[in-house]
Amino acid sequence: MSYRKTIAKPLSYLAKPWRVKKKGIRYERELIKLLWDSGFAAVRVAGSGVSIFPSPDIVAGDGKRFLAFEVKSRKGLPLYISKEEVKQLIMFSNLFGAEAYIALKLPNSPWRFFAINSLRETEKGFVVDEAAYASGADIYEVTGKSRQLRLEW
Repeated sequence: MSYRKTIAKPLSYLAKPWRVKKKGIRYERELIKLLWDSGFAAVRVAGSGVSIFPSPDIVAGDGKRFLAFEVKSRKGLPLYISKEEVKQLIMFSNLFGAEAYIALKLPNSPWRFFAINSLRETEKGFVVDEAAYASGADIYEVTGKSRQLRLEW
């Protein structure tokens, strides 16, 4: 009985990083579908975050505009992003001719997108807090598609 308990703990601990990675991939694929549905060809970049070259998580384009996304998912706010991650995204985007965005998915909420210049800088990086989240762009703004908004009373 105690042998099983001892074995179960390490195996469940080792499974957690895979679950986190699997969740991130699922959200990246969800965003890719959203971009395709909006008229942008989109692909995940293999090795993003581990390559010696700067590379975003997703690159998309419609023949006129190109977009580069660093994709994040969190259970809640705030979201902290390191200066190095932002630097890599900007470097790639400048060389590629793409607009750089941080794409954030919170549970039970639509995607929100943040241009780098809209983020608040901290000592160690950048932060998306409640105020920044409220002013984040939606998929229609990012892709340049119009959308009618309704006021809620």
